[in-house]
Amino acid sequence: MASKKHIVVLMGGMSAEYEVSMRSGAQVAKHFDRDCYTVTPIEITREGEWIFPGRDREYLDIAEAVPRLRALHPDCIFIALHGPFGEDGRMQGLLDLMGIPYTGSGCSSSGLAIDKIRAKAVAEHGGIRVADHVVFQRREWDADRTAITRLVSESIGFPCVIKNPTQGSSLGMAIPQTVDDFEKAVPEILHFGGTILAERYLSGLELTCGVLDLDEERGAFALPVTEIRPVKAKFFDYTAKYTPGATKEITPAQIDDSLRDRTQAMAVRAHELMGCRGFSRSDMIFSGGELYWLEINTIPGMTETSLIPQMAAAAGMSFTELVGALVEAAMA
Repeated sequence: MASKKHIVVLMGGMSAEYEVSMRSGAQVAKHFDRDCYTVTPIEITREGEWIFPGRDREYLDIAEAVPRLRALHPDCIFIALHGPFGEDGRMQGLLDLMGIPYTGSGCSSSGLAIDKIRAKAVAEHGGIRVADHVVFQRREWDADRTAITRLVSESIGFPCVIKNPTQGSSLGMAIPQTVDDFEKAVPEILHFGGTILAERYLSGLELTCGVLDLDEERGAFALPVTEIRPVKAKFFDYTAKYTPGATKEITPAQIDDSLRDRTQAMAVRAHELMGCRGFSRSDMIFSGGELYWLEINTIPGMTETSLIPQMAAAAGMSFTELVGALVEAAMA
């Protein structure tokens, strides 16, 4: 029997998505086939310290953690880090320099995809329909908030969606209904960073579609589409995403074949335009007879309520088969 492959699962991290990442990492580590893999979970704290497994919980800074990680001789690292400092290319760049294979997209595509402003520009240039939007900086807001409010009102109107362009899990996001709501929400969103993306609010059918990209011969292919129906929340926010029962997630989506095919084609197109590999998930909305692309996630959630495992299951792939396929693709 071939020797087992050693997989390190990185979880936690320095972003606002720490809790989600811990849940994703725990689920990933739990579902590896122990006949084929040995698994070492490593937590990165909110402060950036690395905790390796053992009786004594040592908190190592990055300079101490790198040689310790190398000493483990991992065959592959499963990155279960969401948001900045994990999903944005920095961890991927470190592992590239160390010569360690890892799951998911590479350094440059990760950095592009997490930036919603630049990802939208690339998607639109590639023929994908996106919502009208306005971008402004903290300094512009501080200098003349009345002018910014007028620009948003005249360009995209209210209600609108405002968000920090590099957060995930619907953190750093609001849907102000009026000018007053907008002026109250902007300072709260600015806590997440100095740039705000304001988008036209689109009311319609919320759809999301995962893509797997496991070998060069087959290329990227779409998983079944999921329809999102928040039970109470006005949109698919953090609570709706990660609270069991808070959202109806219908997989496969109850949509006609034409819309299904368009959604899957858009997800694959976005995956390829961003240069993703391994897996991704694109969020879209069908509004006014048109399909709009919202964003792409290069490290989608892998929690007990997450969408990629649901889509994979609908395609006949178990959680164990999914994580195994992702690390095998990374090592190949």
